Amino acid sequence: MAFTVLSDENVKQLFQGFGPEDVALMSDVLTDAFLPYSVGQEAQYQPHRAAVVRPNGQTGLFMPATMEDGMSVKIVGLPPPSSGSTDLRCVLTVCDGTGKAIGIINAEELTAFRTSLGSILLYRYRKRTGNIVVFGAGKQALWHLRLALVLRGADIARITIVNRSQQRASKLKERLVAMGKASGVGGTDKVTFTVIEATPDSAPGNAVLRSAVEESDVIFCTTPSTQRLFPAEWLTSEPASAKSRYISAIGSYKLNMKEIDPAFLRAVIDTPLGAFSSAHGGKDGVIFVDSREACFLEAGELVEANIPAEKITEVGELADKLRRADEAEAKLLRDWLENGLIVYKSVGIGIMDLSLGKAILELAGKRKIGTLLPDF
Repeated sequence: MAFTVLSDENVKQLFQGFGPEDVALMSDVLTDAFLPYSVGQEAQYQPHRAAVVRPNGQTGLFMPATMEDGMSVKIVGLPPPSSGSTDLRCVLTVCDGTGKAIGIINAEELTAFRTSLGSILLYRYRKRTGNIVVFGAGKQALWHLRLALVLRGADIARITIVNRSQQRASKLKERLVAMGKASGVGGTDKVTFTVIEATPDSAPGNAVLRSAVEESDVIFCTTPSTQRLFPAEWLTSEPASAKSRYISAIGSYKLNMKEIDPAFLRAVIDTPLGAFSSAHGGKDGVIFVDSREACFLEAGELVEANIPAEKITEVGELADKLRRADEAEAKLLRDWLENGLIVYKSVGIGIMDLSLGKAILELAGKRKIGTLLPDF
């Protein structure tokens, strides 16, 4: 493969045309990366990412990854809190298994896509997805909603965007509408959008927000919050607890951050609320994660809730169980994923970038997107 450069516009062009088949292909790529990480030997070959905070508050993240057939390093620049900006700068260098560079990707859009795709791996199973609530209005929120619309657009009736800025929320809606019209896939013509202006400080007294959360089928949390986005009781009290839902939280990536109330996470594992089999009313709920080790190091709400390791299941472990299960066990697992209370927490790991980066470089080559440098 000739060395390929994919700009931000190249990546957007590639993703813009994604339909259900493309999302399914990328989902398989990601699952195939999680499997050897969780149930094989690949975890031992993954260096943990390093973070450097400069005196002005600017943060640099360095995320290396290796697999049998490739290596990569992603560099992420996070603006200082004083800047008021949430925009990140990101580049991914991809090599083959020998270390030969095969491409470089502007990874701002890719990072949002790959993190959202991780959430979508479990979302795909849901039977009820008519009412979605998303916290945040940035690229992560965009791609969670975009992928949901591409896969399940006909089943989605309402999307509620919760953000401190009405303007940012409106821009998110406008881009979703434009992407649907431009691609002809994942349209929003039959979707009712609602915007709720709220912050973690104002959330507890916001009756409109509480109603939206209680009525939700799906909740996507996509903000780097240092406070819970809503109280646990909104989901543990009646009538909210009578309704199952899918919840993903991908915005917090430091120990001082949290999106989900730790008390709710405890309820998932300590009460029948998140039980694997509702038939026996047990207390066998778990929290799904991309990486148990990474979440113990970086997921603030998970650590604060003191969730034991045996109550945490990696997505790769789940995929392995589904592949190995007999018919009866597989049916139970699928029913839980389709109808039960499912919570997914992700901080992101390098193999996600490496596996999808390689797949996207290959797909870009087939679709004649990007710049080739044969003599690199």
